[in-house]
Amino acid sequence: MDPTERVIPTWTDPSARRASALIGGPLGRHAQVGRNKILTPLRVCLLMTIGMLIFGWLAKSACIQQDAKSGVAQLDQSGQRPWLTGCYNDVVPLYGSRGFDRPKDFPYANSFIELKSGGERRIYPAGSVHEQDGNLVANTSKGTVTLSDQDIVGSAEDGYQQVVGGQLQPVSDIADLGQVRYLEYPAVTGLFQWGISWVTEGYLNVAKSSSILPVPLDVAAYFTLGAIFLGLFYLWAVACTAKINRRRVWDTAIMCLSPLLVVHAFTNWDLLAIGLCAGGMWAWATRRPVLAGVLLGLGMAAKLYPGLLLGPLFILCLRAGKLGAFAKTLVAAGLAWLATNLPLLLWYPEAWNEFFRLNSTRPPEYDSWYFLFATFTDPNMWAPEPGSDTPSTVNNLSLVLFLLCCAAIGYFGLSVQRRPRFAQLAFLVVVAFLLTNKVWSPQYSLWLVPLVVLALPRWRPVIIWQLIEAGVWLLLMFQFAYVNDNKTGLPVQVFAVLAIVRGLMVAYLAVLVFRDMLRPQHDLVRLAGDDDPSGGVLDGAPDRFTLPSLPTLWRRVRRRRDDRPAAAGELAGVGSGTAGAGHRTAGGPPPASGPSPAEPSKADPSRTARHVRPGGATRPAASCAEALRSPTNAAKPAPSAHTPPPK
Repeated sequence: MDPTERVIPTWTDPSARRASALIGGPLGRHAQVGRNKILTPLRVCLLMTIGMLIFGWLAKSACIQQDAKSGVAQLDQSGQRPWLTGCYNDVVPLYGSRGFDRPKDFPYANSFIELKSGGERRIYPAGSVHEQDGNLVANTSKGTVTLSDQDIVGSAEDGYQQVVGGQLQPVSDIADLGQVRYLEYPAVTGLFQWGISWVTEGYLNVAKSSSILPVPLDVAAYFTLGAIFLGLFYLWAVACTAKINRRRVWDTAIMCLSPLLVVHAFTNWDLLAIGLCAGGMWAWATRRPVLAGVLLGLGMAAKLYPGLLLGPLFILCLRAGKLGAFAKTLVAAGLAWLATNLPLLLWYPEAWNEFFRLNSTRPPEYDSWYFLFATFTDPNMWAPEPGSDTPSTVNNLSLVLFLLCCAAIGYFGLSVQRRPRFAQLAFLVVVAFLLTNKVWSPQYSLWLVPLVVLALPRWRPVIIWQLIEAGVWLLLMFQFAYVNDNKTGLPVQVFAVLAIVRGLMVAYLAVLVFRDMLRPQHDLVRLAGDDDPSGGVLDGAPDRFTLPSLPTLWRRVRRRRDDRPAAAGELAGVGSGTAGAGHRTAGGPPPASGPSPAEPSKADPSRTARHVRPGGATRPAASCAEALRSPTNAAKPAPSAHTPPPK
């Protein structure tokens, strides 16, 4: 695409125009666009992203500080540091508890137990335990470990034993002690975590054998190296989004400068799935359905949400008659997911099922509507039934609500007058998942960032939403601090109020997307001259299958209801008098010419000829002519994206 065809945000977006005052104001009228071969828009976006990722690492670095007061360097988590600084992340506490500090141990082969009395204990394989110098010890990849009372030995297949008084005692039912747990992450995420463990061990070995590289704590090295690789995946997501959004490439700055990167880039491992999902969308946009399926399948094996994009693809391909391309993507996604999950399912079935078990038994998350509703009503309203550890009510409710939302979005995609863009439907489905699911972990909001760039490139509402998300995270951290010590932090009600505002803001963004779909003249992407940049084979394709919209169905029902009295009058006229209208008696005169009393006059304006509009709606011919003559409907020149604002 020629650089002069790009949309300039400082000319078209009021928020971007005002923000540009920090760097000298909007682009000049006579500026030469596209002549700089080094600082291209994509490279500038990548540089901005690197800067924000650095800020994201700094925001979490307070949780990897070390303390050497005891003479040995160790992690310093004192003073409620993770909550009051907002640096909490899942990487640091899971480093040791999930076995990432032992790369020679396959993470899905490890298990631990959550004790009913509180805390967690590692479960040691029976083959690694033996007696040495009168003590029970276990051989591990990190060396020999002396077992203490309450330690657990064994496996689900061979049974469990507990150390009691220096001796192993059989455990009749492990559930009496607690819940046996495994690594709770999907296959691709778990393999990524394991791979970073090997990279960390390699780096530490090199650093310790040389005097050049710094030697941090093991967990600090693991966190930092993992952040580097996660950052690479997000940079890939930025590049893919920019390649899709070629005409509006500068809108990618919304995800490059996102405040969510500062608070959530390294809270968990979500950037891995975000990169794979963005890569899948780029592959689909460039008409590579098989590659798109592979990347979406791998993304689905890292987090669930990339698989949600297959639903919008099916709806749009059904409407455009492109089910062949969709079938290739679906099969490729299924094979990619199966290739990464089948080995775990066969060799470690309990560990593979842990992700699904945990998500079915966990209560509503703090950010979910269910928790927020319970906060102001009954805190125990979503508790499991007696004798069960699964909150079936909220599980079923969230599933039904999500399916209803998907059905509504699918029907809307098939009935709206102009086919929606792929990114629009994808954004709506992910929003529906977040709003209806019982688990809305704070970092899940990152999923929406690349999608909102393509679906709704309106800077002001998107930036406001992201700032609210950052505030929600900080208030949640303060609430955790308040639980531990009510002299610090804030009560949960303060967090809940802002979380409700955040949910309403996300719903508002979805409403804006619906409006753009109903009225394409408000869609900034289509105003710039594109049909569907993320659509691939759907871009510019004609419709093959549609459904009537709700207004059309309502007009049909009303028309049938209005026609019934007229039909009843005609039937009444047939049986009255010596001869009904249109009938003649034997030997009698022919019926008089002209309309019968039951027949509407041809001059009746309510029965004029009608023009059929797309979607089945009808409109009187006179009304169509009036609409064409109306000055408000006269043809207007499309707004140019390259005309600078008036001075």
